Amino acid sequence: MIDRRKFIQYAGAQALLTNIPAVATAMSAKLDTRLIPGTTEPMAIIGLGNSRAFLDNDIAVSTQLLEIFLEHGGTYVDVSGSSRTTVGKIVSDRNAQQQILLGNYLSGQDEGELRTEIAGLQRVQGDGPLDLAMLRSVDGLARRADEFRALKTDGLVRYVGIGRPHQRFYPGMMKLIENKVIDFIQVNYSMMEPEAADRILPMAMDNGIAVVINRPFINGNYFNIVKGHELPEWAAEFDCESWAQFSLKYIVAHPGVNCVLTETANPKHALDNLGAGVGRLPDDATRVRMRQHLLAIANKN
Repeated sequence: MIDRRKFIQYAGAQALLTNIPAVATAMSAKLDTRLIPGTTEPMAIIGLGNSRAFLDNDIAVSTQLLEIFLEHGGTYVDVSGSSRTTVGKIVSDRNAQQQILLGNYLSGQDEGELRTEIAGLQRVQGDGPLDLAMLRSVDGLARRADEFRALKTDGLVRYVGIGRPHQRFYPGMMKLIENKVIDFIQVNYSMMEPEAADRILPMAMDNGIAVVINRPFINGNYFNIVKGHELPEWAAEFDCESWAQFSLKYIVAHPGVNCVLTETANPKHALDNLGAGVGRLPDDATRVRMRQHLLAIANKN
């Protein structure tokens, strides 16, 4: 397994070049992966969220972010609205559809609209089924489960998922798991929002559901908590060199997590985030220590 310091040194040097190669060289560090449950398909443990650069159709920054991600073996990218086209075109232009798994949030209000929407996305993202069709409405997916099952049966999508970032949605999401409607869930989980570990993550593991985590930095509030505080020296024991890494490594160390989403329009921050996907992870005792340390800082603020 590659040392995280070497990853950052190599990746940082590459990112400062004018043109970052989309195809990894033999020297490139690769993110650690976990298999999507029930498949032999690997997914990198660090993913990209719906960056403002994607939503704003900032082609220059979006291209740099995606090329960094591609170079280091990134897989999952979360896209909705206009970013489905921005990201889809960049991925398609680089013939990277086999590497990238796009989690597309759909908005069609009935099955006919869904099929039309999917056809439009296929024209941009490339022929073949969408990787992952996502909804944000838990109740909506419960009502429309047969529509989404039909999309899979007809080969228009490979996976179906639900994504909501608050624990009040967990009971409905667990019902979707129980009724075998979904293949993926996206939920919030971190040291400051640990509730998903109580029931929904174990249930997903037991039922072979892939788990993608959002809000690793609590929409930036995490950095307000740790601002002005030094990273503890013992973080080096699990190859952690930044506060961003501290949160991400805590999350991906949970055995039920397949991938955690990072959302940035800053390539330097993207590289730091990707560094969480290589090297050692904290064990259970260390994860307890990490959370206690963060809570102690929060209580002082």
